[in-house]
Amino acid sequence: MEKQQIGSSSFSAIILAGGRSTRMGTDKALMQWYCKTLLQHTIDLLTPIFDHLLVSANVLYPLPAGVELVSDERAGCGPAGGIYSCLLRSPSDWNFVISVDSPFVTPEFIGYLKSFLGHANDCVVPVHRNGKEPLVAFYHRRTAEVFRAQLDKGDFKMQNLLLALETTLAPAEDWIKANPRLFLNFNTPEDLRRT
Repeated sequence: MEKQQIGSSSFSAIILAGGRSTRMGTDKALMQWYCKTLLQHTIDLLTPIFDHLLVSANVLYPLPAGVELVSDERAGCGPAGGIYSCLLRSPSDWNFVISVDSPFVTPEFIGYLKSFLGHANDCVVPVHRNGKEPLVAFYHRRTAEVFRAQLDKGDFKMQNLLLALETTLAPAEDWIKANPRLFLNFNTPEDLRRT
């Protein structure tokens, strides 16, 4: 199938699947949702759109051909460490980051975020009345150095990292009105059962 191009250059997507899933009680990426794992749902969302897919995880998940598994360069650093490790391996300048438990993100919303890249420097992050969404966002490969500096300081908080980057904010209120579950994460088995 021909890729749905979101620009003239290649783009990569980074799936964050390396969380501890302590509240879920089991590996979140392998949780079943509508007859597929959350990881497979995310791969299916991204494959028609992106040229390269990287999965940030320290578990040997069975992955389709062409999807690359990236282990953490530095253990125990949370999402920031996973993004950093994948940016080092990415073949693309711009990389879309999504956590594995965000199944309501749509191709249309990804395209909306992409529309900001022409005048963005470091990253494009959705924002709404409840705050920023750094784990459904685009990051330029050059930001790996900023990620590294934050990790060197022992600061793993994504919100602090955004302050160190030249962050372009993409208003998302209208998108949430149309899709209230857009940024919903699955953190407990009850979250899965309610959807």
